[in-house]
Amino acid sequence: MEDSYHITGYAEHFGTWVSLILLTFMTVFISVFGADLNTLTVATALFIASVKALVVAYYFMHLKYDPKIYRIMILIVMSMFVIFLIMLIFDYLTR
Repeated sequence: MEDSYHITGYAEHFGTWVSLILLTFMTVFISVFGADLNTLTVATALFIASVKALVVAYYFMHLKYDPKIYRIMILIVMSMFVIFLIMLIFDYLTR
């Protein structure tokens, strides 16, 4: 198996950093000013956290350069997370 190396530029790292900072500010904004939304606030915060986790996995864990099967596995796990989150919200709303 041949090792392949990749070099990422400063612009890509800076863009990733900016996106993570913006997503963090969005989370703080939702938690401070969206306190009256109750369930929707938690779901929004979980969604933003999931997007941040995907950004970290894609760039810092080099999922971008790995084989496609790993992206498919991450997609399956995230889909299952969304399904369980929806089931949890329906359970919460019907109590």
